[in-house]
Amino acid sequence: MTTYQQQVMRPERPLTWPIVSFFVLAYAIAWGAFGILGVIARQSGAESTQAFMAMAESFQFKDVSLSVAPWLVYLLTRLADFAFSIAGVVMIAVTAGPVGLRQLGQRLTRWRIGWRWYALGLLPVGLYLVATAVANGFSSAQINLSTIGTALFSLHAGFFVSLFLRGALGEELGLRGFALPYLQARMSPFRASLIIGVLWGAWHIPVLIGRDMLSIVAFSLLSVGLAMLFTWLFNGSGGSLIPVLLFHASQNWEEGFETLFPSLVGTEWELVSTLSLLLVGVVAGVMVWRNGRNEWGADKRR
Repeated sequence: MTTYQQQVMRPERPLTWPIVSFFVLAYAIAWGAFGILGVIARQSGAESTQAFMAMAESFQFKDVSLSVAPWLVYLLTRLADFAFSIAGVVMIAVTAGPVGLRQLGQRLTRWRIGWRWYALGLLPVGLYLVATAVANGFSSAQINLSTIGTALFSLHAGFFVSLFLRGALGEELGLRGFALPYLQARMSPFRASLIIGVLWGAWHIPVLIGRDMLSIVAFSLLSVGLAMLFTWLFNGSGGSLIPVLLFHASQNWEEGFETLFPSLVGTEWELVSTLSLLLVGVVAGVMVWRNGRNEWGADKRR
């Protein structure tokens, strides 16, 4: 029996060294990368570190004179985005070895989960369609092979880039692949989700600098709400990461909609979907609160 299996089966103190090490490592990787990017941004004459990182993610460095190679800047942004997954894989390897890594692979490929979990995973797309309708964005639709290709595959707006090269795959191998199962073995799903949501939201502090207080509070609440929702998706689907990855990628796909419906650019069209997600997060929190870990399929299948 591996160390990881023993930890899953034996309740103990929640904040043991593996979970503390996981969050410390994730913060160190991401904030270290953010710090280096901040130095490069100042040397390159960028307006702000946040604006510079946005340029780097799309690999478009207009109006700046880079002090280092562009590929290095992009690599640093990927390092920051993948901090949680890197930390999660490291902790699984340390505490569980090959058995734990195989279990992670099984979570990534557990696709026989029922159509409703796929539908819930793509819920943000539906909410964005509603928000687009409210903003009268359909009248500006530019749907052709070029815009569809951009909305699916481009660095700045592509859905598949959002899924595989940004926060979805970059965070979920750690947050739901390691931290959530680990914490749920020691406490209720609600408490585990709350801890993850708070620390996940705080992890974004470097990219929130300069925003108004209302948007920071809203982002923090949304992080906790999404953590509850992701727990619901993960547990309800029997421990599959697929609906979580789909939801995460879809929720970060605003630029794709702005590519297809250009009149949305520069407006507050996402407000409707954001408020809807907050409401869905509350509902998910209630569901997670009411369902103990012994009732979830994910725990039964461990």
